[in-house]
Amino acid sequence: MYLLIFWLVNLNTSPPYLLGGRVWDTEMHNINQIEFVITNYGPLGRPCYWPKGSGHSYIFGSGIWFGAIDSIIGDTLVTIGYGPHGGEAEFAPGLYQQDPSAPYVIIYMYPNPWPAPVESFPMAPQQVFSDQDSWCCYNDCDSIYHIPGDTRPIGIEVYQTVYAWDLPRITDIVFITLEVKNVLPKSLRDLYIGYCSDCDLSIINDICTAIIGKWYVIDDESLWVDNLAYQFENEGAYGVIGMDFLQTPFDLEFGQDKDQDEIPDQYERDSSYYVNNLPPSKWDVDNDGVYDWRDASENPQLGMTAFKRFTLSLEPNKDNERYLTLAGYNFKTGQYEPYDTIIPQSDDQRFLMASGPFQLMPDSSVILVFAILFANWHNIYQTPDTAIVLVDKWAQMFYNLDWNLAIKENSQLSVPSLNFTVNPQLIHITADICFNLKKSDVVALKVYNLCGQQVKTVFAGNMSAGQHRLRFDTIDLPSGIYFLVLKTSKERQAKKLIIVK
Repeated sequence: MYLLIFWLVNLNTSPPYLLGGRVWDTEMHNINQIEFVITNYGPLGRPCYWPKGSGHSYIFGSGIWFGAIDSIIGDTLVTIGYGPHGGEAEFAPGLYQQDPSAPYVIIYMYPNPWPAPVESFPMAPQQVFSDQDSWCCYNDCDSIYHIPGDTRPIGIEVYQTVYAWDLPRITDIVFITLEVKNVLPKSLRDLYIGYCSDCDLSIINDICTAIIGKWYVIDDESLWVDNLAYQFENEGAYGVIGMDFLQTPFDLEFGQDKDQDEIPDQYERDSSYYVNNLPPSKWDVDNDGVYDWRDASENPQLGMTAFKRFTLSLEPNKDNERYLTLAGYNFKTGQYEPYDTIIPQSDDQRFLMASGPFQLMPDSSVILVFAILFANWHNIYQTPDTAIVLVDKWAQMFYNLDWNLAIKENSQLSVPSLNFTVNPQLIHITADICFNLKKSDVVALKVYNLCGQQVKTVFAGNMSAGQHRLRFDTIDLPSGIYFLVLKTSKERQAKKLIIVK
């Protein structure tokens, strides 16, 4: 339904989305305060509304850009998931050589349909992380779907996963992971990956800029913010939308130590180096349960290497212009100007945030993770960046802790009759523990770390029937992930906690 509407609005765009009488797939993430439409051929957030039910549109269209230089003839190639000039998309649903109209080439969204069949998509996730996971894939390998006369396939597949939680602190955030794989038997070099967005908070009053790296002090809290683009407008009741690159290609170079963690770059992803040269206490420095050699947040990354802003009347519409933009150049003058961060006059603005260069060997992949963020700022803060960085703080924390803030507890341990709750689950100093006993019983409340070791007893003894509330003090526990286990004579239930100090 959405595709047909978009095409009628965009009369200059022919609809490449019909094949064999079947419309390619769209779904909407709407579990929290964001209504965010996704597709299985490239465009994202077309449309996107916030808060849910308000009808306030924040994105007209957006999507991935991926650029390369042909290693044989030196031609610049860029495949786009969304072109703001005419809504173009150069990807087709499914994997390389799959029929894009096949009935199984769809978006898989929890709870139904979920998961994707492993016989057709062996790389598809089978476990659920958020309240509303989705997964799909698309590729750029068929020239029929590319803009005529301008571009050719690069030879990539994209595996797209979207997470959305309806939890305090992140109800205004959607997380997107794009894994791009080189499926052809040749190396891809001088690559750039980017996200292009035409936010359109209003028709002509949009203002967009970016935070490359900056300290904020808000309510006596110091926040380091980087790789964040945001767009706002100065009139009306609209808020601010942000896009934060949480993970980009790695920035690893032999013989260097770019993050100054005393681990040479060439060993950052090498498990044997950690085991043979470092004590176990340094295998997981952020205590998120993921060893650092597997933890992207603990490895040097390229980050956002370009933020380029353009308008409808001045935007890159050809592959060579798009590649220059991805690489941080002014495509009109050829000057290297990577960051268009000076706040401009309001206009119908759109932007590209990019990362690179990097390389991909055959059958290898690169991952881009970013968050879409929303906040109100009119009559609350003097500037929109103050509002959006406070939301971004939680997006960054969720990513850094490998989504563990919201992974559901082991269902085998859950006993609904206890009505066991902990508020908040992200604890700074104290939390309230509530549970209900149908009859008097012996109760034990104990805290365990990720290694299964008991680190604290909150309560142990007899309790009467009824509703109980206890205060959990974390003053003697360091930051990290823990499990709080409630045990009675017949029942046992566990809650995952994060302590952040």
